[in-house]
Amino acid sequence: SEFSSGMGRPSLVAVLNDMEKSSKPIVAAIDGVALGAGCEVCLGCHFRVASTRSQFGLPEVDLGLLPGAGGTQRMSRIIGVEAAIDFLCSGASLPAAEAAKVGIIDQVIEGDTAAVLKGAVELAASKVGSALRRLCDVTAKSPGNDVFDKKRKQYAKARPGEAAPQAIITCIAAATDRTFDQGLQVETKEFKPLMAGDQSKALQYMFFAERECAKIPGLSAKPGPMEHVGVIGAGLMGGGIAMCCAEAGMKVTLLDVDAKNLERGMNVIKKNYQRSVERKSKTQAKVDALLSLIQPSTKYEDFANCDIVVEAVYENMDLKKKIFATLDQVCKPGCMLASNTSYLNIDAIASATKRPEDVIGCHFFSPANVMKLLENVRGTKTSPKTIATAMAFGKKIKKITCLVGNC
Repeated sequence: SEFSSGMGRPSLVAVLNDMEKSSKPIVAAIDGVALGAGCEVCLGCHFRVASTRSQFGLPEVDLGLLPGAGGTQRMSRIIGVEAAIDFLCSGASLPAAEAAKVGIIDQVIEGDTAAVLKGAVELAASKVGSALRRLCDVTAKSPGNDVFDKKRKQYAKARPGEAAPQAIITCIAAATDRTFDQGLQVETKEFKPLMAGDQSKALQYMFFAERECAKIPGLSAKPGPMEHVGVIGAGLMGGGIAMCCAEAGMKVTLLDVDAKNLERGMNVIKKNYQRSVERKSKTQAKVDALLSLIQPSTKYEDFANCDIVVEAVYENMDLKKKIFATLDQVCKPGCMLASNTSYLNIDAIASATKRPEDVIGCHFFSPANVMKLLENVRGTKTSPKTIATAMAFGKKIKKITCLVGNC
């Protein structure tokens, strides 16, 4: 990639400029993920057609960079300045339906790649001889300096110390008071120090390291089912794990043998979600749906149909052994039995069962619904299938997941 080998020739900026100037209609046909340079290529086309499963985004900010092939200039011209600032500074992606609503996509097509290609060809044919829409000919409307100042303060707080968001805002501001070519010059000027800087190098290292740590050499086993999760302990940790699983669409049985602790734990979960409603990060309907997935219980028998059980009680070996001996009796064959222990021996915990191959450590960090890391701890007898399930579980609940040995 250009991260290690540098930019090739001709530059993508030049290629996209030539495409945009073409007198023949160019239609981007997208069936999948168009992020970063892929999204910039789409913006360089006159029209865009996408499948329903497609995603769009310019997430360079997460690598300490900004879109360097006209992304800051074209995106602000197509969706507006304020929306472009939020889109680029958040690094978020949009599904095709949302991208169509804001104007990035011209047509959303049901079907496979062949259907998308057919739609793109038909759209291109219909535009022959017609005026073509070139974003380079558009000037973005300025929302006023007060809006730019507000956005700078917003992202200085949201991404403290990061240089890329401020550079992105500078580029987008240039789209409002300069020609397209002049805006590209500002984009290039802002991009170069980011690319050479320590922040982007560190963030790129982290990006690739996070993905590398999820790869287990030699592991060919397939994960087991992950539809129903049991969580033992309704404290801060157990409640957070329950929230993670519910937000991944999994049915959750949250168990605490103390009914008062269970009630207290459910109330904490409800308060956490209520804060999300107040901050407008979740709707009340979404919160109600999440809470409906979490069923409180005081009976281990309610774990009978669970695919995964995660124990999250305090660090006491005798207690954990007692819990795992009980799980051995009530859980179905093949159910993954996980302990959230941060330091106790997984092999010792597994010895309380007749199925040590199903036992693994799943060490969350507190608060579990916020912290990104999940540390899976393999025991001596942990099976490849259990390891595969634990790694897939981490991915499903959107954690950065790594596999470590038992100490």
